[in-house]
Amino acid sequence: MLHLIKRFFGFLVAEPLDPHEQRFVAQALDPMLLRLFASQRVADQRHAYLVASRVAARPHLVEAALLHDIGKTTTRLGAIGRSLATLWAFTSLPIWGDWLRYVDHGRIGADVLERAGADNLTVAFARYHPGPPPDRFDPADWEALERADGA
Repeated sequence: MLHLIKRFFGFLVAEPLDPHEQRFVAQALDPMLLRLFASQRVADQRHAYLVASRVAARPHLVEAALLHDIGKTTTRLGAIGRSLATLWAFTSLPIWGDWLRYVDHGRIGADVLERAGADNLTVAFARYHPGPPPDRFDPADWEALERADGA
């Protein structure tokens, strides 16, 4: 829950990436994936950059960190709508529209990333986080990504 509260306030006060941060992202992603990254809202770019900076010592994790929430680009929800959708998802009540797309952003994002040629870890992390890694991925890498995402 603390993670969600931090994300809520982070969404409200997020600032665009500075030129140094933009260079870091541009060096980590191929042109198609960079376009996907740029399609995210400023708050999601800021969050993704922070996650990536926490795993930067393991360069093979940076792409997954930068693009793990790309499925959120399919909604128009602001901070309050995202929070309500997250809370609503814990009920057994029906969910639809932007709320459903927000809650299902992992699957949606993984499909987008797969079509864009992202690496297997990036696609899997978008699809399955938070949660245990699929068998074919190093649990230590997965844990590093999850820890960086939740920090």
